[in-house]
Amino acid sequence: MSEMPITEPSPAVLEMLEHRHEWKLMWVEPWQACGPEGNDLNAHVELRATIHDCINMSRMVRKAHGHPTAGDDAGMLLDFMAVHWAELVK
Repeated sequence: MSEMPITEPSPAVLEMLEHRHEWKLMWVEPWQACGPEGNDLNAHVELRATIHDCINMSRMVRKAHGHPTAGDDAGMLLDFMAVHWAELVK
């Protein structure tokens, strides 16, 4: 996890932060499933949340590891997107 941004956030990240309450991120999680013959399968579940909520989830991870939770919203957003392979959906 990044403590402080190395560079200024890109214009695209700044735009995402401006629309944090309207725009969403989408990511896929594999869940265990079972086929009709009892065989093990993976179900690919799509999850979506506002950018604001994704930043707050990233903030909770930082808190759990004893890191600062204030500021660096751009860094927390980028951390979330990298960890979850999340994509922007408007």
